[in-house]
Amino acid sequence: MKTIGTFILSSLMVISTWSGVTSASTFRPIALARLVEQSEVIVVAMPISAECHWATIGSVLRLVTDFTLEVDWTLQGTSVTGEDIVVRTLGGSDGNLASLVYGEAQLAIGQSSLLFLVRNRDSELHVLGMAQGHYPLQIGESGEWQIATSPGLEGVTQFQLSAAKTLSGRMLSELPGLLQTGGATP
Repeated sequence: MKTIGTFILSSLMVISTWSGVTSASTFRPIALARLVEQSEVIVVAMPISAECHWATIGSVLRLVTDFTLEVDWTLQGTSVTGEDIVVRTLGGSDGNLASLVYGEAQLAIGQSSLLFLVRNRDSELHVLGMAQGHYPLQIGESGEWQIATSPGLEGVTQFQLSAAKTLSGRMLSELPGLLQTGGATP
């Protein structure tokens, strides 16, 4: 009888733990005007390498990934065009343990992206608004670079108010005008 009770208790603990993993996070939408205003630098860049390691953030030890990005174009802020910069994201894998942070920007080696960046207290660059400040680029039907939405935006509430709604599907050539107007039609 004790074995059956232990089995039931263990099963309930597994089910409650598993159901906690499936719950989703929600995020307030960030408008394009706010992303532009709060970004230290806005770039089109491509990750060329990544290093995952443990770092203390506040007083918590967290798994982070530092991406080295090759900057193709600086749209706002001090120009870093032609330079390599390092951008930190939360999560990653150190070989023994993996950490996934819902809503975080999911940069990919070799995938050019539009990035809205800001420095944290330790002067490290990170993506402003997590996935809301990351826009992968793809070649559109016309052969021009087209802005796509970042994976990880499923939790954004009122998506129609977000920068992602404003930018998704636009051509990269439209971007300077959109940044000047904050996404509003002139």
